Amino acid sequence: MVQSVQLFYALAILLSVPLQLFPAIRIVENGLFKTRSGKADARVKWYKNVFRFGMVLVCTAISWVGAADLDKFVAFIGCFACVPLCYVYPAMLHYKACARTRREKIADIVLIVFGLAACAYTTAQTLKLMMAPAPAKDSPYAHCKG
Repeated sequence: MVQSVQLFYALAILLSVPLQLFPAIRIVENGLFKTRSGKADARVKWYKNVFRFGMVLVCTAISWVGAADLDKFVAFIGCFACVPLCYVYPAMLHYKACARTRREKIADIVLIVFGLAACAYTTAQTLKLMMAPAPAKDSPYAHCKG
């Protein structure tokens, strides 16, 4: 039963990759290709197909390299992508859309600067941890993750 659940979970992840990748690839394609659709031009269609295949290969390579230390890889993605998502982007949107008073604008700017500093600090710490040599197998600290 456990193995069947793991199999179905892995299958669900595998089949959801196109849904996860489509929005990001579509945004990049709109910036790269002047012709939006490959329906009229077969050359554009194949350029887009090659680009999409290349993106899948890049994502595969990143996941393959990151799989050895999954906890560090997840921490890197979290600090590099999620810290700005939590602190920087909402403050930027509020600054542009809602902030009317000087106090609101200063608060948004302070939050943006804090978010960027937190992002830089946590990213640097995670990269430092990723680049550190692993302890020897016979070391009493080999089981520690810090």
